[in-house]
Amino acid sequence: MSDEGNRIKNQLLGMSHGTASNRLRKMLLWQFVKETSRDFCFRCDKQIARIDDLSIEHKEPWQSAADPKASFFDLSNIAFSHLRCNTVHNGSSRKTQCPQGHPYTEENTYRSSKGDRRCRQCNTNKKRQSQSRGEKADTQG
Repeated sequence: MSDEGNRIKNQLLGMSHGTASNRLRKMLLWQFVKETSRDFCFRCDKQIARIDDLSIEHKEPWQSAADPKASFFDLSNIAFSHLRCNTVHNGSSRKTQCPQGHPYTEENTYRSSKGDRRCRQCNTNKKRQSQSRGEKADTQG
């Protein structure tokens, strides 16, 4: 579309067309969530009362999954929550073990450069696997 066409759309909508499209998608999702009685927070089990509180989250962190791409798109790993409940601190800090079942103890836990909790045992296992294949190993942990 031409710049002139985008300018006209933005003017008609009173905001960028991209922003308007995202708002419309969220409104459609909100309607679906309410109509299907899925408007209860995955984290706190309380009803999500307002569209501005609605958040989509992954039940299990996809970044640390064995197959991150598959985990990201796995619809069974998706839940709705309050925006305030969907944070790294509220979500992952309650977990006592990594996805592979190793305990999140002080000795077995470190923080990534992004601040995420990481399992030392998993990192050690990953280094061993990488070294046995002759690949460059992760140096964190």
